[in-house]
Amino acid sequence: MAQELIELFRSVLKEELQPVHERLGRLEEGQQRLEENQLRLEERQQRLEERQQRLEERQQRLEERQQRLEEQQQRLEERQQRWEEKLDNFLIETRSHFKKIEEELAEHRRMFELLSNDWRNAKIDIDYLSAKTGKHDAEIHQIKKRLELQHL
Repeated sequence: MAQELIELFRSVLKEELQPVHERLGRLEEGQQRLEENQLRLEERQQRLEERQQRLEERQQRLEERQQRLEEQQQRLEERQQRWEEKLDNFLIETRSHFKKIEEELAEHRRMFELLSNDWRNAKIDIDYLSAKTGKHDAEIHQIKKRLELQHL
């Protein structure tokens, strides 16, 4: 009887505890899924942090590049300013030389006009003297002819 009572008691406990065991099993499965989800979340969190770190590194490199570009742009602007100053100085110097050349050209023109006038006057004088010489030659020739006729 004691044995039957123990068996009965076991059977009742087993029936009564069965839903508790099932519920505990489901709780353990839920706990297992929660732990797996937690692990996946932590892995995702780790990947996000790694991506965040890479993004920050890229951001840092971009900022450094931007800084170098700004420095290069500053140097280019300075070079451009120097080139503009050199060009301005060159233009001023060129204008000065051009003005001097124009003045020398005007002086050469005046000299050419004077020489041209002198040459024209000399040509006129040469033509006049040449005509006179021709006239004198003709007169001398006539005198010679007369003298030759007188000696004969």
